[in-house]
Amino acid sequence: MPVTKQLAAKLRQRNAELRALLQQHAGAAVGASENPPDVLDFKDVAAEDRQAIIDEATLANATAELHQISAALRRVDDGSYGECLDCGEPIDERRLFAMPATPFCTACQAIHERPAMPRR
Repeated sequence: MPVTKQLAAKLRQRNAELRALLQQHAGAAVGASENPPDVLDFKDVAAEDRQAIIDEATLANATAELHQISAALRRVDDGSYGECLDCGEPIDERRLFAMPATPFCTACQAIHERPAMPRR
């Protein structure tokens, strides 16, 4: 199986996993709002607040990853998958296998991660 097809299959699998996760959380949120508990104490409220923060972060990360995967699958379809979006050079296969949705080569990713210099 060619590398691009292998990675596209990996992307599609992760896409399905993330969509299932988001649907599961959406269903759980609807169920929770339909059956509120009768009595809550401070510990219950604190635990629910903490879980809500964790769920919010999980959903935000899943949504962001889903967007990256969708963009990567569009690049597979248009034939540009594996090319850095910034410099156009091929992305190392090892990087693609580690992070199939990555849009940048290692050098360009480093530039994106560099903190902005403050202006004087």
